[in-house]
Order: sequence, then structure tokens, then C-alpha cells
Amino acid sequence: MPRIGKVLVVGGGVGGLSAAISLAIKGVEVELIEKRPDFNVPGVGLGQPACALRIYREFGVLEEILDTGFSYDHMTIFDQERTPIVEHRFLMGGAGFPAFCALPRASLHSILYKRAVFLGVSFRFGIEVTDFSGPLGVSIGFSDGSNGEFDAVAGFDGIRSTVRQFIVGDMFGPRPSGIGAWRLQVDRPSCVTGMEFMQGIRGKAGAIPISRDKMYLFNIRPENPGEIFAREDMHVLLQERLLQFGGYVADIANDLNRESPIVYGALEPFIVPYPWHRGRVTMGGDAAHVVPPHLTAGAAMAAEDGFVLARYLLGEHGTIDDLITAYGKTRYDRNAFVYIFANDWLSMEQAVGSAAELASRQRRTHPKCRQAHRSGRPHSRYI
Repeated sequence: MPRIGKVLVVGGGVGGLSAAISLAIKGVEVELIEKRPDFNVPGVGLGQPACALRIYREFGVLEEILDTGFSYDHMTIFDQERTPIVEHRFLMGGAGFPAFCALPRASLHSILYKRAVFLGVSFRFGIEVTDFSGPLGVSIGFSDGSNGEFDAVAGFDGIRSTVRQFIVGDMFGPRPSGIGAWRLQVDRPSCVTGMEFMQGIRGKAGAIPISRDKMYLFNIRPENPGEIFAREDMHVLLQERLLQFGGYVADIANDLNRESPIVYGALEPFIVPYPWHRGRVTMGGDAAHVVPPHLTAGAAMAAEDGFVLARYLLGEHGTIDDLITAYGKTRYDRNAFVYIFANDWLSMEQAVGSAAELASRQRRTHPKCRQAHRSGRPHSRYI
């Protein structure tokens, strides 16, 4: 029977914290290292679908997440002026779970961090792995000159992962898509009660409510790969990019200024095929897969990775190598589905290249979808 007594988790994002909590609940000694000096978490908001909420229930933090965030059960697609095209009602959730609950990234992170501390996870900040040695790669050298011995290493260290570099080298990793995402936390208009998209020409704007009074606005559109925008120019640049949109988007754009907390990031999707390990060093979250944000599934998939990894590492049937291999295959299959779906959606929306093509797509929306939107009945078709 394989025994895992001590695990190093590299990276303290949602995936790393989920792995640490899942292992600690089972009595494993967990050390988590984070290269940042603290958890001053960047980002805006995270939509958490029911699959992630079920995991948070296992952690004992579901109620706090639901109390902090905004729950919703629908997504609506609008034209540039926020005229409805079609509404989709999610069939997830049920039995005490909303279909989605979105909340500020920092809030989710704080909730998970506090839970991990309560469970006895040991944290070390401002430190990185510099060496994986020994036949299984789990004799670890750290950037502060210290060393450690572990039964397994779980890399959740993000898109520029050191752990992924050890496992697969440069064969797989982030690739520029030529698409960027602008995000901004703002006050929530009462009309925004779920996830919504405003389809434009070569891109879209939209919003997700993240609390009773806040939402995050986003704009996804073509940008030059590697472009770095000066902080003092970002409000003007975002105003220019939002010119094609009306409704509350136009109102928010008009109010942007140098102090507006605008966040920009290039989309660099990729997925590493399994196996996701070398020796007893494995990976998950953004280290193994990054998808476009269209399904709001990135953090949820990372949380699933951490939860499932713990289940496999502590399995009783098969060798540890067998169990880690099975983890990689299981999670690759799941994440590949999300990756393909999100990339197809990104491609479709970016392919709307003119006003005439946008109008044509609106006309081609299935009549039953339009009728379902008017009647309020659940449905799932959209442009």
C-alpha cells in the first residue's frame, strides 16, 4: 500500500491551496511555498461553477464563499447596444448549490488560505525551487539555500511554472494567441444579475457580478502579443476599445481615469498532454493548462486538479507511479474538453469581423432560442 506522509506544494493560488487543503484534511503533512513575498493577490474576480462549489463544501468553506460572492443561474448574450439576443439558463447546481457563485479573486484566496492555515499547512513565502534531485525528483533545493525531502511534489506554480520545466522542459507551455483581456472591478448596475456578453466586431465586452454591489467588466479583443501598456495610459486605451459598446459599458468607459484599477493580460492558452509527472513530481492548474476565460473555468479546474490529485496520491490500489499517472490522464481528459470548448468559443466570437456579419449572426439565432428568451424557459442555444 503506497504511503504519502509529506508533500511539497509549489504555488499558492487556488489550485495550490486546494491541493494543500485536500491533503491536509487526510492527515498529510503539507509544506506550501510561494515565490511572492506575500499573498497580495492580483486579479479581479472569479466565477466559480457548481463543480468547484462542491469541492469548497468538502473544505468546509462553502457558506462563506456564498455569503461573500454573488450567485446566478444564467448567461445572456447581447448586441453592442445591450439588446438581448439570447439567454441561456445553466442546468448545473441544485441540492443547495447555485449554478455559479462569483466573487473577488482576493476574497476566494483569503478564504482558502485561512482554511489551509487552520488545517496546519506550513507556508513559506519569497522562496522558489532551484533543484529537483534524487531518483524520484523529491529531494528539493530551495532558493534560500535550504533543502527538503518529500514523498511527492505538486506543482501549481502558474503559467511560467518551474515544476513544468522540470517535468517536460520546453516542449509545452504558453503560446501567444494575439488576444488580450482587459478587466476592471466597478459598481454593479441592478440590471446585471448574471454573466453577460455584448458581442462586438472582433471582440466582446461583458460583465460578471461578484458581490451584492460589485461586478467586473471585461473586454476581450485582438492585441499584439507581448504588448506592454503603460499604467498611465490604460484608461485611455480601454476607453478607445470600448467605443463600439453602449449601455452601462459606455457609461463606465466615460468615467475611466488614471486611478481606475484596470488589469490587462494576454491570453496564452495551452495544455500539456499526460503524463503530468516525472518521478514523484507532478503538476496541475495553470502549470498544466491555461484556457481562455469564456467558461470562467480556469480556477475551478485548478481546484478540481488539487482535489483529485490528493485522492489519487492517497489511493490504496496500485503503485504511487500508477496513481500519479492515472491522475494525469483523468485530469487531462477533463481539461482537454474545457480547453477545446473555450478555444472554439474564442475563435467564433473573434471571427465576427464586420457589422454585416454581426447582423447576420443575430438573424441566424435559432427561432426557438428567441422564443425561449421571451418566455423565460430554460434553453442552451446561442449565436
